[in-house]
Amino acid sequence: MPRKTTEAAATKPAAKKTVTRRTTKKTTETTEPTWDHVATRAYYISLAEGGDATDNWLRAERELVTA
Repeated sequence: MPRKTTEAAATKPAAKKTVTRRTTKKTTETTEPTWDHVATRAYYISLAEGGDATDNWLRAERELVTA
């Protein structure tokens, strides 16, 4: 015997609330410094200490790669 519509509606389980967990995105990729970043850092090194432009450039690259 089929149930009445009111009985069927009364026996339905309540809908479950979905839970969304927030996760943080981990970045393991290191980025290479751009030409502009190295040039700017080398410029500030030359203002502060003077020296050879090539040495300043190489120092700026080393500092930016390790940072």
